[in-house]
Amino acid sequence: MEFLQDPNVIYLLLMAGLWISATGTYIPGTGVAEIAGAGLILGTVYLMSLLAANWIAVIALVAGASLFFLLPLLKSEWENLAIGGLALQAIASFFLFAEASVSPLLIAVGVLLAWGYHRTILRSILKQQRELSSTQKDEFLIGARGRVMAAIEERGTVQVKGELWTARSRSRLESGTEIVVTQQDGLELHVEKAKREDAK
Repeated sequence: MEFLQDPNVIYLLLMAGLWISATGTYIPGTGVAEIAGAGLILGTVYLMSLLAANWIAVIALVAGASLFFLLPLLKSEWENLAIGGLALQAIASFFLFAEASVSPLLIAVGVLLAWGYHRTILRSILKQQRELSSTQKDEFLIGARGRVMAAIEERGTVQVKGELWTARSRSRLESGTEIVVTQQDGLELHVEKAKREDAK
């Protein structure tokens, strides 16, 4: 399909993939957003390979967008530094293709929308998460049961209440093991093997 060879369409798909991935990072859930975002990004990379993409610019764009979205997530004090990531994203967008170019207007609109999306939506979500008291966090998942999805050796992935979480355990837990949550540390759970009488 010819429209999938349009640099502007490819650029929009790449930015959509990055935005969806960023949203999934801010809102822990079933992993659907992360998978959808990764799928869009990989599909876009394939389309770029058909148009003689400038891979250095592609890497710089992804790095810039990632810094913009993720630095505030890691530490609120780094929010101003994240603007540098947005600037890198904008500059790299002009050099994505050797024989074609993305519309400067589209790049400008994309940068403004990314900034607005982060400031009005993602930052609000992050603020609400940080304002949760430790008591509220504890009440949310402590004692909840789930299942190991990816074997835990210090860290792994578990499913609790229909959502996927990064989890820690003092002992190795194989995939499929029934677990119980003993502590919640932000977006990371501490778990242990559920006792037979507790497991479902």
